[in-house]
Amino acid sequence: MPPPCRPRPRTPPNGPTGWPPCSRRCSTIPTRCWTRSPGGCTPARAPCSVAWPNPAPPGGWRSTAPANAIWNASNTRRSCKAKRCEPQRYSSVSRHGDGAMNGAGASGSDSVLLARFVLRRGRTAGLDPRELARAAGVGAGVLAESAGSVPGLCYLRLWELLEQRTGQPHVGLRAAERHAKGELGMIDYLVATAGTVGEGLRAATEFGAQLTRSRRLDVACESESCTTFVTGSVADGRGAELAAQATFAFLTSRVRFAAAAPIVPARITFRQRAPRHHAPFVEFFGTAAIDFGADTDSMTLHRADMDRPQHSADARLAGVLRRGAAAATLSSPPARAWADLVAAELDSPRWGVRSAATRPPTLEDAAARLGTSPRTLQRRLAAAGTSWSRELANARTRTAG
Repeated sequence: MPPPCRPRPRTPPNGPTGWPPCSRRCSTIPTRCWTRSPGGCTPARAPCSVAWPNPAPPGGWRSTAPANAIWNASNTRRSCKAKRCEPQRYSSVSRHGDGAMNGAGASGSDSVLLARFVLRRGRTAGLDPRELARAAGVGAGVLAESAGSVPGLCYLRLWELLEQRTGQPHVGLRAAERHAKGELGMIDYLVATAGTVGEGLRAATEFGAQLTRSRRLDVACESESCTTFVTGSVADGRGAELAAQATFAFLTSRVRFAAAAPIVPARITFRQRAPRHHAPFVEFFGTAAIDFGADTDSMTLHRADMDRPQHSADARLAGVLRRGAAAATLSSPPARAWADLVAAELDSPRWGVRSAATRPPTLEDAAARLGTSPRTLQRRLAAAGTSWSRELANARTRTAG
């Protein structure tokens, strides 16, 4: 029987040369096999992950290791029975604070369905959804849109604003509790019409790109006893943490409803720091096996639950939906979306023209906060029929008024 997996150390087990150097921080998903040696746990010869969605390095992503290799996926203790571990490609992330994102995050996009999902929760909590949308840089017409997308930064900011204005640090969990079937479009029905819980969750991983280009959901590790799903983002910060809460809460609530069974995850890990009160998480997921401050956001389900039949299964409809999802693509945000995003930045009391900063914000400052270059930001504003100087003047006018 192979030895159990060890938690991946945060520093190389054999010193600074324990694994090949990376130009960036390694992916939040462990990407290498480990072998047991007299000196401890030794990494196999495998390159560090590069930032998703860059192409795989020469030679691909697979790394060969002895048969007793172990792959620590999301710190779950599981033996990797195969001789090959096939790592997932996820982005490296960096913390900029105050909702700022790196370039990959800013260039991502999310379906308007996700933005409306958060805005409707804001309305239920007594907030003005239009004001909430404006503060996040989402155009005023997004609530009426049935298709299209918004910049990835907007969706995460909506979560941050919803938490700040409701004072609920577990707002992602509560939002999923009130989820209505069809609210997230085709993904809802792909999950619901699958034959089993496992098939429904795999459909969510396969067709998630129809809903978001800034987040990913993948199967990290699978064994005879359980399956681990991981979610990753091209951005970091509190918005991404709340989005991870909502992702696992949504998936859990959907499969519980479809299977008509109180499915309880075997284990859940969150990258966010431990909250002051764990009770809302334990109450929602039905388990105390929840770890915070982990390397990844992951959810592990028992094989028995993965194999549960779903009462809402419809093989014929599922086939039609899968063909439609395979042909669908998520459109890019409209040109005006970037002007709305800049306007929201300039209206921010912590950074914009109303802040107590000693100097006015510059184009370079805005580009850094939005995770892009000044030239790219200028080009996007020009495509929207405006410019940095015009948006700055408009912000000053709004402040004076």
